[in-house]
Amino acid sequence: MPFDSLTYAWNHSELLRPALEGRFATDAHSGWSRLDTSFDTLAEAVRPLTGAIVCGIHCVTLGVCVPHADIAAAVARDPFRLVGFAGIDPLAPDWSQQLAVARSFNLQGICVSPAAQGMHPSHPTAMKLWERCEAEGRPVISLPLGASIGSAPIDFGRPSAWDEPARQFPKLKIVIGGFGWPWTDECLAMLTRYPQLFTETSMLVARPWRLLPALADAQSLGVLEQILPGSGFPFHTPSAALQSILTVNRWANEAGPRLSPASLRAITQRNIFNILGISAPLLAPTNVTSPISELPL
Repeated sequence: MPFDSLTYAWNHSELLRPALEGRFATDAHSGWSRLDTSFDTLAEAVRPLTGAIVCGIHCVTLGVCVPHADIAAAVARDPFRLVGFAGIDPLAPDWSQQLAVARSFNLQGICVSPAAQGMHPSHPTAMKLWERCEAEGRPVISLPLGASIGSAPIDFGRPSAWDEPARQFPKLKIVIGGFGWPWTDECLAMLTRYPQLFTETSMLVARPWRLLPALADAQSLGVLEQILPGSGFPFHTPSAALQSILTVNRWANEAGPRLSPASLRAITQRNIFNILGISAPLLAPTNVTSPISELPL
């Protein structure tokens, strides 16, 4: 029963606007301009999974918007596995109306990116949004986007920036994306403070030598159950992300920490819908002959 708590999809590259697309296209390692981000490609990528979340993006200051209707269309490609989260910019003047539109498309949570949006999570307007989300039972995913955007105030992306919202809204489920990279220790400290906070693996699955100590620290701090599987598709495929998690012990040295195979498999099979308190899709059974189920540990 593998899951994926963070994927993206957009059918038209112009949705990202040249400012953002051009920034990543100059990075030879990201291959941003060559990514296949279509809804059909996402549907194919999640076939080995039981369920996944597809995230919208909305950053007014960058001119970036993946519309709620597009996220709903991506979900429609595989309603057996996919659940959509709406991209909401708390600093947009119509954020409240956008939340209502997202509800009409049955998008069950919201995605924000504090650094990319130029919005501190404790901004007064943002706090009103968190209050609404808590009241409506809508979890929030903080996307790990801002650290790669030169114009973004990177400190707004720190995991500790969520301290006040977490204290003020103890029933609000918050996912700090990408293990809080580059502040993984700070992210883990936040998880120890707040049981309603979670993180996911998308920023570390391509660097398993960094993923291993992060998971080992999570285990030693007693917060391993707050780690969710995430690929960040299309930057990594769900299958590759799950393989990275399941085989992460290959990067352990003789004296270094290891995680049990059962603990690693538990991360990949963590039911993200139950944890975040949202309605699950039809939850298709996975293909038992998929490579994921046969990986050596």
